[in-house]
This record gives sequence, C-alpha cells and structure tokens, in this order.
Amino acid sequence: MASAVEKLQETHASLIAAVQAGDWQQVGELDKACREQVRVAMEDPARDDLQVASTLEELSETYREVVALCQAVQGKIAEELQGLQRGRQGAKVYQMFR
Repeated sequence: MASAVEKLQETHASLIAAVQAGDWQQVGELDKACREQVRVAMEDPARDDLQVASTLEELSETYREVVALCQAVQGKIAEELQGLQRGRQGAKVYQMFR
C-alpha cells in the first residue's frame, strides 16, 4: 500500500498535468484531493518528516505557479470583456445615428 506522501506526490503530478492541459474542473477536484492528502500525511505517525517537507515545498511551488497563471488568465479575460463592452457601446452609438 502506498504511503500518504506517495499518494500526495501522485495527486500532485496529476494536478500539474491538469493545469498544463487547462482542465480547470479537474484542477479543482485535484486541489481538494491534495488538501485531504496533506492532512492525512501530516497525521501519519510513521511519516518521514523530511519527505513530507520536501513534498509540501514542491506542492507549494506548484500552487504559486497556478495562482500566477490564474491571475494572468483573469487579466486576459478582463481585457476581453472590456473590449466586448466597448464594442457594444460602439454598436449602440451606431444605431442611434443610423
């Protein structure tokens, strides 16, 4: 049976793959799984503290990258929405003077 840390590492790898694929629904599900597995790993009395610390640091780095990516996507979507709003306003002005 795989240890809690090994399960966390496997889920972490799946999380990275989902982020790279842009599968945000899967990212959300894997985020929940990672949180639960972190809890289990921390409660495991037979845990290797160095392995847990290393795994958590890697997971933390992944989350930093995911947050940065989400912020970039959010900014791009905000720009697209502003462009749509300007286009809609332009169409209204055009219809007024038609």
